Amino acid sequence: MITPDKIIYSNRRTFSLEIDEWGKLTVRAPKKATKKEIEQVIVEKQRWILTKQQVAINNQPTEYEFDGTDEFFFLGKQYPMLFSTEIQGIVFDGERFFVHSKLSSSIQKAMTKWYKEKALKIATFLTDKYTDKLGIKHSRVKITSAKTRWGSCSSKKNININWRLVLAPLQVMEYVVAHEVAHLRYMDHSAKFWLTVQELQPSYKTYKKWLKDNHNLLNF
Repeated sequence: MITPDKIIYSNRRTFSLEIDEWGKLTVRAPKKATKKEIEQVIVEKQRWILTKQQVAINNQPTEYEFDGTDEFFFLGKQYPMLFSTEIQGIVFDGERFFVHSKLSSSIQKAMTKWYKEKALKIATFLTDKYTDKLGIKHSRVKITSAKTRWGSCSSKKNININWRLVLAPLQVMEYVVAHEVAHLRYMDHSAKFWLTVQELQPSYKTYKKWLKDNHNLLNF
């Protein structure tokens, strides 16, 4: 019997099963659903659950092994990395990364944290810039780790941006943020929506194509 990692009860009439990027199962159930009813749904969907969990496991990144010669992407360019005991954490001087020697065995985790922090700063700056230009409001900016989605705009006016976009040229993140900010005005992909994206990022078509053609470069 598969045990769900989380059960969420709400005012809904049907059951819903979700498998996240780590293979964890979430069951969304009606408030009055019994344990037996939930177990029955899981049994009926067991094959689907196991298939989705295996896909998630297969997509898990392997631990990065740094050999001292690798270079790391940041805003579309690659930079070398040097270890040092003279600095704290990770420092980028515009030409290279300096990383404290104690992080050498966990460089993937440390760099991911650094990338997320930079992504949040850049995405927040761009969101503020674009919403000010349109004269509209947003709630907050959040960074995500989605595997197949670069950005989204929620009904609560939250702008969600994938941190891996900091690996791409800055204009790519500008396009994605402009796309999501435009959704604050138009929750569709109408002609007016794309005109709004173009108003915010005139060359968006170039970087939309870049993302489509080069998304595989943004794996880390």
